[in-house]
Amino acid sequence: MNHKQKLWFFITASIVLALLFVALLIIFLLINTDQRLLILLVVGLFLILMLILTILYFSIVNFTKSRELVKRSFDNFVDEIMTNNSIGIIIYDVNRTIIWSSNFITSKFHKSFIGIQINDFLTKLDPNYNQFKEINTTKITIQNNDNYYEIQFWPLNNSIIIRDITLETLFKKEMHEQKSVIGELEIDNYSLLQSVLSEEQLFNVNKVIIDTLNECVERYNLIYRQYTNGKFILITNKISLKKLKQENFAIFTKINERIKNTESIKLSVSLGLATGWSLLNKKLEQAKKALNQAQSRGGDQIAIFSDTTQPIYFGSYTEILSDNNRTKIRVLAEKIAKKMSNPDIENVIIYGHKLADLDAVGSAFGIYNIAKAFNKEAYIAISTFDATTTNLLQNIKKQNVFIKIATANKLTSERSLIFIVDTSHPERTDNIDAIANSVRDNVFVLDHHRPGKSIDFCTKTNMYVDTNASSASEIVTELSIFLSYKVDISKEIAQLLLNGIYLDTTQFSKSTSKRAFEASAWLETKGADSSISVDLLKYDDTTAKTIKKLLTNIIEVREGYYLAYSDEEASSDVISIAANEILKVRGRKASFVVAKLPNSKTYKLSARGIDTNVQVICEAVGGGGHFATAAAESQEELPIFADNIRHAITTAERT
Repeated sequence: MNHKQKLWFFITASIVLALLFVALLIIFLLINTDQRLLILLVVGLFLILMLILTILYFSIVNFTKSRELVKRSFDNFVDEIMTNNSIGIIIYDVNRTIIWSSNFITSKFHKSFIGIQINDFLTKLDPNYNQFKEINTTKITIQNNDNYYEIQFWPLNNSIIIRDITLETLFKKEMHEQKSVIGELEIDNYSLLQSVLSEEQLFNVNKVIIDTLNECVERYNLIYRQYTNGKFILITNKISLKKLKQENFAIFTKINERIKNTESIKLSVSLGLATGWSLLNKKLEQAKKALNQAQSRGGDQIAIFSDTTQPIYFGSYTEILSDNNRTKIRVLAEKIAKKMSNPDIENVIIYGHKLADLDAVGSAFGIYNIAKAFNKEAYIAISTFDATTTNLLQNIKKQNVFIKIATANKLTSERSLIFIVDTSHPERTDNIDAIANSVRDNVFVLDHHRPGKSIDFCTKTNMYVDTNASSASEIVTELSIFLSYKVDISKEIAQLLLNGIYLDTTQFSKSTSKRAFEASAWLETKGADSSISVDLLKYDDTTAKTIKKLLTNIIEVREGYYLAYSDEEASSDVISIAANEILKVRGRKASFVVAKLPNSKTYKLSARGIDTNVQVICEAVGGGGHFATAAAESQEELPIFADNIRHAITTAERT
């Protein structure tokens, strides 16, 4: 029998005895009338009642004390358990004022906080605490000194539970920081260096790379292994990747400074890193893709691929050496010929970028000519052109050559070859669904710009992105040379291709190479006339006046970097001409011209650079392009767009 049961037993027994005594007394009084005896009985009854009440009182008091002791012991026990498990409780009233706090709160923060408002308490713990956080949430995390706390709100119970999650947080942080990062590094144009350098010079190049990687091993938590000449696998972790990011990967981007340039060797590396994927083989696959992307963008840079964020790029401060090896273009020409000869292929559809210029149209006509040589139905699906190209096309026979986008979509099937020229993604063409119904192996990309996105919609062998090429027209010309056994190029097509080369080299004043000159020379043997190309690029008085207006408010944003912007309407090619005009003054490194495109709310930025990477600046405002030639478009207000460009120019570390 427990204590509570005993108490009720005594109370019941006392009541029964009292009732029995009263009953006996009444019976006795009825049969006996002695006065003295009656007084004695009343006194006895009173004494007995007092005794019973005394017993009841002490029983109840003892029971209450025992219950309070049990409760206090239990509360202390629970509080101790919570404290030992780093959990605290705070209770507050309807005014959100603290009225009680557990021992954990007092021992952890050396104060009970009773009488303090909840928001004041949380602000004292973490000055960065926002008092409106708990309105839409029942749980928050705050930091106090070096400790982290999870706070759960229980508004219906007027209470808050605080849990110390420092160890848990630090463990998660450690786990996150120690997650593996896999990279693949390759010396840019290593095969070219092997062919032009002496054994001693090549040894010095390899030594610089090895010394750099050994320095990385010492400075960061990183290991590497060379798996073939000029190629390395790197393994590191996220915290080391964070340090490298903070340093802008200077140890790799400034690698050319480590070599003694007595022989004028230009050394650079491309590095692809993958982070986030749980499977190591997936990380290695993504690291290879990141390396390919870095090389496609011109090399001398680092590309970081993640499963949670967009690709990030570092470097690209110089243009790498031009590789005169034509092996890749020859292999591509052979594959195109094989595809064109396939009887299963019904048609060829060619796309260029929006507001197609002379290079986009010239290269498109070049591919059109190749397709016709293989007796394929071919079409060019370009619907927007700049002013210069529009004028040119008025004098060209283009019947049954150009088709509407809707028609192109109807014609596209698994038996179609799709060519994207002078750009590297369907989003930059007039038809974002250009490859929707096609087969991946039937899509070809021919471009000389640095791709802003990974080209994963076609096979690697179908992609030819050479940032050292002067133009897409140069690339198509080289394809025509390798296919000359089958393809006969007309004077008209040769002229269109030469126009494209002249446009993108600004009449051979920039972006030129041995291959560009050779391609132009070959086109001239086919009847192309350079004087026609030069004359085509001349502008009239109206254009001259427009350019003058565009450059009225030119400002120097940074030493050598000039920006001009205007609400004046101008075609895309006129804006580009204005950007070129700025650089005709000695000492200027980069030019940026903004104007409104005709009949639209879109502003076009055209950027040009001399030994200066303007692409990274244009990418910062949503554009892209080439190392020395880039562009961007925006529908923001002109002052806002101009401010964003200024910010991109001033914050570019080194271009």
